[in-house]
Amino acid sequence: MKRLGPAIVVLLTAAASSYVAYKLVTDDDFRNRVRREVVDTLSTSTKKVVGMSEEVAVRTAQMTRNPKINQEWVARQWEQVGY
Repeated sequence: MKRLGPAIVVLLTAAASSYVAYKLVTDDDFRNRVRREVVDTLSTSTKKVVGMSEEVAVRTAQMTRNPKINQEWVARQWEQVGY
C-alpha cells in the first residue's frame, strides 16, 4: 500500500507531461502562447538580473572600499552595448 502513492504520482506526472507534449506538437496556438510566456518570463528575469548585478557591484565596491569593482562593472556594461 505504501508503494501505491508514489506509483500514482509517477503515472499522473507521465500522463500530464505526455498530454502537454502532444499539445505542443499538434496545437499551433498553444505552442505560440507557451513561446510568448517563455520569452516574456526570460526578458523580465534578465531585467531583474541586470538591476540586481548593478546593485551588487555598487554594494561590493562600497563594502570593500574598492572603486575598481565599479569601474570594471561600468566597462563591461559599455562593452555589452558596443562601445
